[in-house]
This record gives sequence, structure tokens and C-alpha cells, in this order.
Amino acid sequence: MANAGCYSYVPVSFQAVGSKEDVRVRVTEGAAARLATDLGTFSTEVDGQLAPEGADSISLGVPIDRSYRGTTIGTTTQTIFLSRSEVVEVRRREFSRSRTVLVSAGIVAGFGALAAGIVQLVDQNGPSDQGTTPPPPPALRRPPAPHISLRIPIP
Repeated sequence: MANAGCYSYVPVSFQAVGSKEDVRVRVTEGAAARLATDLGTFSTEVDGQLAPEGADSISLGVPIDRSYRGTTIGTTTQTIFLSRSEVVEVRRREFSRSRTVLVSAGIVAGFGALAAGIVQLVDQNGPSDQGTTPPPPPALRRPPAPHISLRIPIP
């Protein structure tokens, strides 16, 4: 979440995007339907690394996570090809200073609230001095042990 909060996507033109640069591409409905079989999901926005493939097409390297029983066991890159007419918009991933400040402030506030909650759960000062300590329960009180004392005079 913190990583996503520090970046934003800014619209750019095809010419401004370098080869193998991380981008978010918005595609037409027809392209999304065609890519659904390759990607396993219908989506009009696809994140990946863009590379020009001639004057009228592009390739997009899309990371695919492999998981088994909820655990990611590997990531691979699948290359998909799109014509420029299928691409509606290209956005570049850029560092956002304002979003980073907001995420950092939120994290600091969260830790502060957590620390305040812990302090209220555990009183570090011990019991207050205003009350008296109650006596132990009767089962724990011991009667004084009988003892025999002898006085032996030493000459």
C-alpha cells in the first residue's frame, strides 16, 4: 500500500515513453476482450513495460504471478502485442512527493494511535498510592510456626 501511495500515473504520448519503461495502458473494449484469454481477466487497463514494435504496434511485457494455495511461487513476464489503434491512453508511473508525504503522515499517525492504545492497556506506573494493598486471601496466610527455644549458658 505504501509503495502504491508514493507513485501516480501521468498521461504521456507514445514518443515520450522509452523502451521497457513501466506504464499503464488503457485499451479499447475489443482489445480487452481479446486479451482476456491471454491474461485470464477482462481489464481495460494493463500495467507493464512498453516497447515500440514498428510504426503501428507496440509490445507490452505484463508481469504474471504464479501462486499455489495463496503463496506466490514465481513471477514471469508475458509479452502481448497491441496495435496503436487499440490503445486509448498511455500513462507513465512517476514518483509523487505529495502522495509520499500523505502516506508517511498516515503511517506516523497510525503508529502513534497504536502506541497510545498500548499505553492505555498497560499502566507503566503500577498501582496508585491512594489505595491500600488488600491482605492476601485467608488460604495463603500461615499461622506462626511453633518453636522451642533453649538457653544454654556458656561459661
